[in-house]
Amino acid sequence: MLSTAEALLGISRHLAMYALGPERAALGNLEFAGSTLEMAVRLRGSGVSTGARVRAIAQSAGIPAHTLRQILITLETLNWMQCEWQEKSLLRVSEKIPPMEELVTSADALLQMASPEAVEIAILRLLDATTVVPITVRRALDIGSSVASEGEAQRALDLLGSLNLVHIAQSADGHRVVFNPNVWASDADHSAAALKCEDGAVHAAVSGLIEEITATPGLPEQAVTSTEPKWVHFAVAHNLVQRSLVRTSDGDEKSFLFTPHMSRNAFEAPSGADPSGHVRQLIGSMVYAQRFAHFRLWGPKTFLRALIRDGEAGDVPNIRTDYPMLETAGIVRVEPARRAYKLVLLQADVAERALEFWRQADRSEEIGSASALGQQRDYVHPEQERARLGKLPEASSETERLLAALRETAGRREYGS
Repeated sequence: MLSTAEALLGISRHLAMYALGPERAALGNLEFAGSTLEMAVRLRGSGVSTGARVRAIAQSAGIPAHTLRQILITLETLNWMQCEWQEKSLLRVSEKIPPMEELVTSADALLQMASPEAVEIAILRLLDATTVVPITVRRALDIGSSVASEGEAQRALDLLGSLNLVHIAQSADGHRVVFNPNVWASDADHSAAALKCEDGAVHAAVSGLIEEITATPGLPEQAVTSTEPKWVHFAVAHNLVQRSLVRTSDGDEKSFLFTPHMSRNAFEAPSGADPSGHVRQLIGSMVYAQRFAHFRLWGPKTFLRALIRDGEAGDVPNIRTDYPMLETAGIVRVEPARRAYKLVLLQADVAERALEFWRQADRSEEIGSASALGQQRDYVHPEQERARLGKLPEASSETERLLAALRETAGRREYGS
C-alpha cells in the first residue's frame, strides 16, 4: 500500500509536469499538501537558511512564490520551522524538521490541514487500490463511493485518467481493468499483476528487463542488454521500472533504471523506505559521476563513506558548478574548501541508506580517488519522468542565479554548520 507521504509527493511531482488547468486545479489541495511535504523534505537538516535559499529551493521544486508563503505558514503551524519576515519579504528560516520517518507518519495530519474535497479523498483511495493490483471499473467506483458520492467517484476516476495517473484496459476475460502506471509501488507482485493485463510477448520482454535491473540497481539505460529500448519505455510508462534522469552542464543526459520495489529489498521495509526519492537520486548521481563524467569519480562508495564519516568530502573546482542537483534536493551544501570546493552533508540518513543499498545489492567494491564529481546539472524524479512521456523541459537559463541563491547564507556558522 502507498503511504500518504508517498502518494502526496508523487501527486505533487506528477502535477508539476502539467500546465495549469481544470484537472490540475481539481487536485489543488492534494498538490498543496504534497508541495508542503516536498519543502520539508528538502529543508530538513539545513539549520538556518536565508530567504533567497528557500525561494531558490522552491523554484527548483516548481513551487510559485504565492504558494511558498502558504507552505511556510503551514510548516510554522506544525512547529517545524520559524520564519523571519521584513514586511512581506522572507529574511531567513530556522528549521526544526523531524527525521524522515516522522515526516512520513505526519503526512496524514498535513493532509487534513489541506482540507481535501471528497473527490480528492476518492482519488487517494483509488490511487492506493490501483497501485496494489489492477481492479475492475465497477470495483473502482465502489471504492471511490465509500468516501464520496457515486458521481464524485466517477469524477475521481476520470481525473486520474486525464492526468495519466491510472489507465483502463480490457482484460482477457472481458472486464475493463483499472491500474496505476504512475505512482510507484514497492512489491514485485504488483508488477506481475500489471503484466497479467498484457500478452505473453510483453511478459517475456519486460520480465527479463526487471531481472537485469534487480541484479544491477541504478543500471544505466544505455547498458541494458536484455531487451529493446521500446520495452524499456513501456516498462517505465507502466511503473514496472523507474527511470531517473541526470542532466549535465554540457547538455548531455543520462538515465538510470530501478525496480519499483528497490526500497523493500534494500531496507526490509514493506513500503516507504525512500518516499522522497532522494536515495535513488544520490545513487544515480554517484553512478553518473563514476561512468559518464569528464573527470570520473572512480570510487563512489569510498566517496560516500568519507562524506558520512567526516560530514564533508571533496576539494575540486567541479563541485562549485557541476553538482547543483543534490543541493536543490537539500541533501548537501557546497562550501569553499582548502583549495577549491567541497560537499557538506546535510541529510546523512540518505547517504547511509544509499550506501547500505549498495552493500545489500552485493555490488563490486571500487577503490579510487574522489577527485571529481562530474557535471551534473539537474535531476528528474521518476514521477516526473513518467508524467512528461518524452516531453522534457529545457534546463533553466537561470542556473547560475539559482546556485548563487542556494549558497547565500545568513552567516556561515548559523547556516547549519
